Amino acid sequence: MKNIILGMLISLFLFSNSNAEIIILKCHKNVYKYVSNNNEIKTFQAVSSAGDVWMEWPKTKVQDDNKHFLKFTDAEAIIDGYVVTEKFKKLITKSGIAKNGRTIVDFKNKSYDTKGI
Repeated sequence: MKNIILGMLISLFLFSNSNAEIIILKCHKNVYKYVSNNNEIKTFQAVSSAGDVWMEWPKTKVQDDNKHFLKFTDAEAIIDGYVVTEKFKKLITKSGIAKNGRTIVDFKNKSYDTKGI
């Protein structure tokens, strides 16, 4: 009987800590995912044609999940609640160069805006 009660208590603690909020937003050819779990917010991006392959977003550095297309980035990430902003001075990808741009994704109001040269 003690083992059953102990098992129930342990499972209660494990399941109560898994309260993740996930919001998925489709914008043009990209899909963005917002994951909030225990005061930690992470955001991801996927190309809708690539299936379920997510990479960290905003892209503030070249790393394993984005090095297949990103060569250089001078970007910063601003996360303010449900609004995530990527500002960059310069992005170099395999398909070209973007300068002085920003992308704003508002997961609560389901809006997307981007600018760049």
